[in-house]
Amino acid sequence: MAEQVTVNIDGALIRATKGSSVLDAALDFGICIPHLCRVPYLEDIGACRLCIVEHIVNGRSKITTSCTLVVQEGMVILSNTEKIRKLRRNLAELLVAEAPNSRAIQDIAMRCGVSEVRYPFRNNDCVLCGRCIRVCTGKFAVKPIGFVGRGKNRRVASPFDLRSQLCNECGRCIDLCPMTMPACEGLMKPGEERLCGNCESKLSDADLALGYCVGCYFGEGFHCQRSPVNA
Repeated sequence: MAEQVTVNIDGALIRATKGSSVLDAALDFGICIPHLCRVPYLEDIGACRLCIVEHIVNGRSKITTSCTLVVQEGMVILSNTEKIRKLRRNLAELLVAEAPNSRAIQDIAMRCGVSEVRYPFRNNDCVLCGRCIRVCTGKFAVKPIGFVGRGKNRRVASPFDLRSQLCNECGRCIDLCPMTMPACEGLMKPGEERLCGNCESKLSDADLALGYCVGCYFGEGFHCQRSPVNA
């Protein structure tokens, strides 16, 4: 039997499998920590930053991504403080400004409490979540795609921007891309991008209960393990 440890997340003492992540422990217990780049069977890289939490060590708080933070005996985690919610809203706001034509991103923005977008819309087709790169195996275990460049020039590409013959053409990179599910009303024209707000009607008092993870439909666009379609 796998060794278990006890962690304190938002005041709840949770038994979790040693070696698992804080995000997994929270979701399994029913504590809602929004996330986008995570895929349960892939290595986590904390790319979207939405799953940030406060890790309390010796009375001091350190903000870190919960998907890359491994559970340890006696650790104390705060996932829903005002500080975390404010940072998370800003991260979600940046994501929806970057790619408003993704229903997955519109969903997560609404779930994080974004009510307006203060940043210029860019209408890009990639938010660098890294899902496609991590799921790709390629022939001979050599990945045909990867991150290229740094900073604002960072992007996903194949070597020399040429179609690699190492590609298995399995389509898994497309299946996991949050851009493959368009916004509910279809693609927005350049200059007409917005926070659609269509999902606001799906919110209820229960959905908004602090720290409570429900089987909501906001996870359909990015395959959240607690969305109804994946339940």
